[in-house]
Amino acid sequence: MYKRILTGMLAIIGASSLAGAAQAATPSFTTANVNLRAGPGTSYPVIVTVPNGTPITTYGCLENYNWCDVSWGTERGWMSASYIQITYLGEPHIITPAIAPAIGLTIVVYNRAYWDRYYYGRPWYRNWDRYYRPPPRVKAVQPLPPRQPKITPPKPNRPKAVQPLPPRANPPKMVQPRQPRATPPRVVQPRQPRATPPRVVQPRQPRANPPRVVQPRQPRANPPQAVQPRQRAGQPNAVQPRHGRMQGGNRRG
Repeated sequence: MYKRILTGMLAIIGASSLAGAAQAATPSFTTANVNLRAGPGTSYPVIVTVPNGTPITTYGCLENYNWCDVSWGTERGWMSASYIQITYLGEPHIITPAIAPAIGLTIVVYNRAYWDRYYYGRPWYRNWDRYYRPPPRVKAVQPLPPRQPKITPPKPNRPKAVQPLPPRANPPKMVQPRQPRATPPRVVQPRQPRATPPRVVQPRQPRANPPRVVQPRQPRANPPQAVQPRQRAGQPNAVQPRHGRMQGGNRRG
C-alpha cells in the first residue's frame, strides 16, 4: 500500500514537472548521428539513433546543461547537449550554460516517474536500479566569516636628525708655470757650389771616304735588224733569189 502511494506521488510530481517542460519546448536540430538514451548518461540503454540535421524538440536540461530532455517523433529521451543546435539571435548555437537561459530552456529533473511514464513495457524497464545513478550529494560548505582587516596604527613621524656633512677639504691646486722649451738656435750651413769639371770637347775627325771608281759603261751590242719590206695588199710576193752554198760561186745548170 505504501509503495503504491509513493509511486503515485512520484508520478504526480513527474507529470507536473513534464507539464512545465512541455510549455518550454524549443525547436532544435542535431549536429551528428547521435543516440537518444533512456536517461542522462552513456550507461542508459539506447532508444534510437537520430540522424544528423534532424529537427527535434528540446524541453529542458539538467542543472549543468550537459544532458537535455528531447523528443523525436514518438520517441522521448535524453541527448547530450553538445550535439543539440538551437537558433539564437538568428544564428545557430550549441546549447551552453550561457545561452540556455536566454532562449528559455528550463532546468528539469530526471527521476523514476519519467522512467515509468515513457519506458514502461520496454525490455529493460525492470532494470531501473541497474541504470540509475543518483547524482552525488554536494556537501554544503559553510562560508567562513569575513576576516577582519588588521588595523595597524600609523607610526609617528619622527624627524630624522641629519648630520651636516663636513666641508671637503680641497687644497688649492698649485699650478706650476710651464717652462719654455729650450730650443738651440738652428745653424744654417752655407750651400757649397757643386764642383763640375770642365767638359773636354774632342775635335771631330773627318770621315775617310775612299774615291769611288766609276767603271765606263760599255755600249750594248745590238745586231742589225733586218727590216723586211712591207707587202702591200694586191701586189705579188717578191721572189727572193735562191742563194747557193757559196756566194759568188759558180751555179750548176
